[in-house]
Amino acid sequence: MAMEINLDTILALDRTKKILILAGVLVLLSALYVWLLFLPAHKKVARLDAELSKLLVKKAEQEAIAANLAAFKREYLQLDLSLKQAMAQLPDKKEIPSLLENISNLGRESGLEVALFKPGAQKPRDFYAEVPVDIKLVGTFHNLLTFFFKVGNLPRIVNISDLSVNKAKAGSVPSSLLDTACKATTYKFLEESERPQPGKDGKPAKGSKRKSRRSRRR
Repeated sequence: MAMEINLDTILALDRTKKILILAGVLVLLSALYVWLLFLPAHKKVARLDAELSKLLVKKAEQEAIAANLAAFKREYLQLDLSLKQAMAQLPDKKEIPSLLENISNLGRESGLEVALFKPGAQKPRDFYAEVPVDIKLVGTFHNLLTFFFKVGNLPRIVNISDLSVNKAKAGSVPSSLLDTACKATTYKFLEESERPQPGKDGKPAKGSKRKSRRSRRR
């Protein structure tokens, strides 16, 4: 027959058994506290602590950015201005004919005879293309310097290379005129569709030139 356990039964036990029962109850309550309350709370605290660390790092980064924001804005505006100034020196394809005509006119305005003005084939370089022009001029040394000075003051980039200067042949009469040959190279901004497309190795595809030639023939 099972003995009924109640408060009177426990109080009737001797002191040692009462202490053991009390210790067992305390152990059980402690285990329940650890399992039901402490462990979940500890995990939550650890998770919140990790999130707090991430937020503190992000806060420090944002504070560093905010402290340097004014400097970043100034640098951005300076770079944007430099880019606009550089792009202003690269004409697009619509401006190239007028630019070449302007260079030719500068030779005449400088008192030179323009014996040859022959634009060459464009050479794509990346986002721009070189536009070379073979030029032959006849005139005095002073007129030649005037022409080069005016070309140097153009708002567009024009480089003079392959310069050759010789005395003009005028029979038996001494002449102060000079025969001058040079190459003037200007640069044209290329639209995205005009730029050379890289191949698998990063270099322009080999068939790009052949395709362009065939399309021109057609």
